[in-house]
Amino acid sequence: MMQFYRADEIKKTKATYLIYGNPGMGKTTSVKFFPGNTLVLDIDRTSHVLKGCENIDICEVSNVETWSDWGEIVAQIGKEYKGVYDNIVVDNISELERCLLSALGKDGKNQGVPCQGDYQKMQFRLVNSLRYLKNLGSNIILTAWETTDLYTTPEGQQFNRSFPQLNGKVMNNIMGLCDVVARLMINKDGERGFAMAPTNGVFAKNQLDDRKGCLQTQLILPIEVEVEIEK
Repeated sequence: MMQFYRADEIKKTKATYLIYGNPGMGKTTSVKFFPGNTLVLDIDRTSHVLKGCENIDICEVSNVETWSDWGEIVAQIGKEYKGVYDNIVVDNISELERCLLSALGKDGKNQGVPCQGDYQKMQFRLVNSLRYLKNLGSNIILTAWETTDLYTTPEGQQFNRSFPQLNGKVMNNIMGLCDVVARLMINKDGERGFAMAPTNGVFAKNQLDDRKGCLQTQLILPIEVEVEIEK
């Protein structure tokens, strides 16, 4: 049966973010500034930078038995911790992708090398996990490493592009499920911030408000600040 609701009756909901940048740029450190209670699913073992933060819990995901461990952890969060955390951080999805493939390759018959079918399994596991997490009543934040390529337009113009390091067949799907895709950058004064507006050279978007960028400390705004921005 079809269910309708009016667009002007949409209430505030939690959002999904994908933040990316080169290793050491401060993606994990950004978690310190998220308002509320945060759960970090640590895949790349960089959570030591969060030492001393009282509002952050850390759960290490096995980087060896990743296929089974990841599925069990995501299911447990849904059953026991739905709505408990304001923010759930997957740190990071680039490493999660590689660990899932390695686990599948280890259990396969190709001397540890993933086969073509393993790539398809990994792609579905990542996307389905994100869909599941989006229904748990928390902000979902994915971190990713950055990669670049040289892109040539049909007219022959070339420029360098920066985008999250993800398998090409799953990258657009993951970014499409996110409300914000932001690239972490450092300006000439050493100040860190996020680019949230797309350009020919940067994959980014912001479907939550009109900001084209923000300081590292202001990616996820407290509710009272969001209301002021909307006004």
